[in-house]
Amino acid sequence: MANSGDPLAISCVPTPSIGADVRQSCVAQRRSRPLAAWRASRIPHSRAAIGPLHRPSRGTSRGWHGAGMPRPAEPKQRRVITVQDALALGFTRYELRTRALMAPAWGARVLAAPSDADRDLLAAIDAVRRPDQFLSHTTAARIHGLPLPARILPLPIHLASPSYTSRMRRPDVVGHRIKARVVTMRGMPVESLEDCFVHVASLLDHDELVAVGDAIVASTRRDRLEIADLVRNAEHFRGARGMSRVARALGAIRVGAESPQESKVRLLIVRAGIREPELQVTVASDDGSLIGRLDMGWRDLRLGVEYDGQHHRVDARQYARDIDRHRRLQEAGWEVIRVTAPDLGDGARRMIAIIRAAMARRSA
Repeated sequence: MANSGDPLAISCVPTPSIGADVRQSCVAQRRSRPLAAWRASRIPHSRAAIGPLHRPSRGTSRGWHGAGMPRPAEPKQRRVITVQDALALGFTRYELRTRALMAPAWGARVLAAPSDADRDLLAAIDAVRRPDQFLSHTTAARIHGLPLPARILPLPIHLASPSYTSRMRRPDVVGHRIKARVVTMRGMPVESLEDCFVHVASLLDHDELVAVGDAIVASTRRDRLEIADLVRNAEHFRGARGMSRVARALGAIRVGAESPQESKVRLLIVRAGIREPELQVTVASDDGSLIGRLDMGWRDLRLGVEYDGQHHRVDARQYARDIDRHRRLQEAGWEVIRVTAPDLGDGARRMIAIIRAAMARRSA
């Protein structure tokens, strides 16, 4: 399979003739690091391996990671081969124990010293999995670019098998037996968005699950789903454990949230008993020219709420644009409450108090 151009994909073109090259250089490579590097660059690999799974850096990106947003630069591509494929190509087990190869998982080898253990393990698991197995739960969520809380780490890897089949049992791998529609993402078999939403419910709390749902239906996402699609799919799991949490989250998902922080602010406002705000409020001047768009607000009160991530402060040009936009909003009669990460702690009591006071003041 030729390289697709995707920075997360790796071309997989076996070269059966290199087995002899490796055996001839087996002794020499122990004495020569350049020769070892040359040899490593010629070892074939059996399947596509993807790059490391990134979650958005906290405070560095306002939008959904993977939902039409640019991704950070990827580390240098790596290669993986199964022991079974290597032996079939003529390698010996002695050669597969060379220092040029690492073994992130039993039955697989990765070239050169690992720079990202999570990536190496995922590539190795992809190489040794059965054809009917696929990535699921939070591992699938990361590949889909869905937002996950910082407490959810890349490991363990969640690998699912169809119902009534055996699960994979390995260190740092959680095996599941589930039913799901499987799609291909960057050369990897992954459960679909709608099934992923159901399955991550067992690992996330209510607000975290709503943020995932908001990301799935976000208008900026290329493969977005409608809320009705998620509701319809949840019907297939009726009676399963944890579906009450899914049903509750489905009732709170909204189209328009552009980051998990915006989702959290909205949920805190509603939980405090305040009328639910409209999302992505477009504000125009008296002559019809666009002034800007607010994260959320109440048009009848001309009151808006905006979540400001770290990039609003560290990017000088963004900061200048924000100042100019808020000045124009004030001239148009709008009041904007700006919220930052510290405001969300302790139940956001200070934020709620400020919003209540502003609503009372503007209703008078």
